[in-house]
Amino acid sequence: MRVVFHPEFPADQRKFEADYAAISAGLAKRFRSEIDDAIEAVKASPLGAGHFLSTGSNLVPDYRRRNLPGFPFFVLYGVAGDTVIFGSIIATRSDPLNWLARFASR
Repeated sequence: MRVVFHPEFPADQRKFEADYAAISAGLAKRFRSEIDDAIEAVKASPLGAGHFLSTGSNLVPDYRRRNLPGFPFFVLYGVAGDTVIFGSIIATRSDPLNWLARFASR
C-alpha cells in the first residue's frame, strides 16, 4: 500500500493543533493523537475505516471521511488502487465539496 499526503495536509494539522494549543497543551496533544490514530486506521483498512463522503443529496464513493471521536473534525481521504491519498482535515461543519479540489491535482 502506498500512502500519499497532500502537500497542505501537514499545514492543516499544524493550524488546528495550534488552535487547540492556545487553549491547552493537553488538548493539542489529544487532537494530534486522534489524527495519528485516524491515519493508522485508514492505512490498516482503507475501505473499512471511513464513511463515504456525502454531499447531502449524493454519495461521493471515491472519497471517504474518518471522523475524529473527540473533536468536530474528520480526515478526508481517497483510495485509488493500492494508494491512499490523505487530502485534508476538515471541520465537520464545513462543506467538504470545497476541499475535493485538492484531489483534482493528484
